[in-house]
Amino acid sequence: MVSEDGDVMKDDFDEEEGEEEVDQPLDDDEEQPKDDMDTNIESKREKAISDLLKKEDLGLIQMRLRENIKVLANFKELRKEERSRGHYLDEVINDICQAFDYNKSLVELIFNLFAPSEALEFIEANESARPLTIRTNTLKTKRKDLAKVLIQRGVQLDPIAEWSKVGLKIYES
Repeated sequence: MVSEDGDVMKDDFDEEEGEEEVDQPLDDDEEQPKDDMDTNIESKREKAISDLLKKEDLGLIQMRLRENIKVLANFKELRKEERSRGHYLDEVINDICQAFDYNKSLVELIFNLFAPSEALEFIEANESARPLTIRTNTLKTKRKDLAKVLIQRGVQLDPIAEWSKVGLKIYES
């Protein structure tokens, strides 16, 4: 390259004297050595197995979670002397993260918004499935006629009269 002054400049891509060769990334057609691949697979398997062994039984986590929530609701009377409120809260947050697979920062945010028992109710409500609802196309049929046809096909349903005059809530089909 030539600079504006007319001096010859070295290309950034030219190798300078005394520099060692830098390892280049493997091309798509080149393969990674088989030994490295085997160790990667083995280490991933070992990590997955150790993660499974570290996870506690969900029943134990749920039981400990309920007990700690009960203690936090009546902290002065039910707490153990050697444990602080923060310790109980940390344990509840960690148990919720394990039991429901929530992010720790999200659980902490929920606990900042709600009391511990309300936060647990909120998280459990998020985990329950919403009911299936359908809307009747009133240009083609009436809700009553659609409900009759669906009941004949074995569908268990109720009208959603509280907030929709054309909706049906389906329980089982």
